[in-house]
Amino acid sequence: MSRINSVLAALLLLLLAAPVYAGNDDEDDNRYEVKYAKDLHFGGGRVTIDHRFGDLTVRTQAGSTVSVRATIRSSDPEIGKAIRISATEEGGGVSIKTIYPSIHTQITNGHISYSVDMSVTIPANAQLTAKNQFGSTDVRGVRASSNIDNKQGSIVFADSRGGPHTIANAFGSIDITNADGSLTVNNSNGAITVKDAGGALTINDRFGSVTVSNAKSDVTITNANGAVTALDITGTLNVTNTFGNVKASTLSGSADITTTNARVELANVNGSATIRNSFGSVIAQGVKGNLTVDSQNSKVDAVNIGGNAKIETAFGGVTLQNVGGLADITTSNGNIKVMDIGGAFAAETRFGSVRAERVRGSADVKGSNGGITLQEINGNVTVRTSFGAAFVSGVTGSVDVQNENGSISVEGLRGGGCKPVALRTSFSSIKVALPGTVGYSVNARTSFGSIRTDIPVTTTTAGENALVGTIGRGGCRLDLTNSNGSITIEKE
Repeated sequence: MSRINSVLAALLLLLLAAPVYAGNDDEDDNRYEVKYAKDLHFGGGRVTIDHRFGDLTVRTQAGSTVSVRATIRSSDPEIGKAIRISATEEGGGVSIKTIYPSIHTQITNGHISYSVDMSVTIPANAQLTAKNQFGSTDVRGVRASSNIDNKQGSIVFADSRGGPHTIANAFGSIDITNADGSLTVNNSNGAITVKDAGGALTINDRFGSVTVSNAKSDVTITNANGAVTALDITGTLNVTNTFGNVKASTLSGSADITTTNARVELANVNGSATIRNSFGSVIAQGVKGNLTVDSQNSKVDAVNIGGNAKIETAFGGVTLQNVGGLADITTSNGNIKVMDIGGAFAAETRFGSVRAERVRGSADVKGSNGGITLQEINGNVTVRTSFGAAFVSGVTGSVDVQNENGSISVEGLRGGGCKPVALRTSFSSIKVALPGTVGYSVNARTSFGSIRTDIPVTTTTAGENALVGTIGRGGCRLDLTNSNGSITIEKE
């Protein structure tokens, strides 16, 4: 029992020792108020401000004077009189500090509030270090390097030049506007907004959203549990995020985005783009370079890709349209649909269908448990699948399809000349339509099925389950192999 009492006593002492800041919510809290003013000569170096329990405003001016103005308020006059401001000239610049008394022995009834709102004007070329806690910080117009550190309040940083600048906060927002020079911004439990940044920008945040617009250089963002938005970035963009959506648009350089449990939307990228994601959809539009997506449990939609597109995902479908180069897609448990591909097309899926239209290169598809449809392929076609039908139409090259337990249909062979065809399946049918101007050497065999041809074949072997011979002058290979299914040869 005595141990519990001692713990409670210790907790009570801690609570009594903590100063209480209640602001100016009640007129009775403003029983004491006094103004402070001091001007100091700045001979170079750095202005250092250490402040707490009140708002801090910093502005710049011409000349070599540091001006300090403050308002001290307290609900208790004795405590208000004990609050001091130290402003001194030092060899390395100017130091400004608010000093508060220890008040825990004076808290008996009710509550006590006190604050100091401070405004400091510094030379524009002065380096600045400003710390604040339990109040907002507003800094504008600095022309040299700065270090701003705040807690339990918002930060506004604007119209800066020079640099580098380091801005840090906790439990409050950060709002930066029109800042040249490199910027490093750190926050937790608060949003970050940066607009019109002229130098390299590095942002770290947790439990808050990040928004960047009109950045003139490279941008690196690391966030967790908050959305990221990046618009109008002149340099490259690198984003790492968890449990927050990422949206980026109008990038002059490349983009590298990694996130989990969130959606990614990317548009109008002048360079290449790499996206890594899981448990969230991916949308990419207007990437002039290559697009690489490595995703898990995600749906991927991409359109207007200038270079190559390589997409890997699982438990999500892929839709790809208007790609300037080759397209390489791997997924499981999802459908694949591509249209208007400028180069070769390769796809592999399980438990999903594949559909490709207007491919200006060869097509190589591996699938199972889903249908495959290939139309208008300007090259060779290779298909390996099972438990799904394969339909091929409008091919300028050779056709090689191996299926299991699914039908095969081939038509629209075009482009002139010999186009070798090799088709094999079981427990389903094979149907092929041939152009009338090409000679084929036919080797068609099946088990427990029939063979029918609408084109005359000069046979060397003919029967219900086998047909060997030539169409026209022969020469172009036509191999059709089946078991437990029929084979049909038609004229185009």
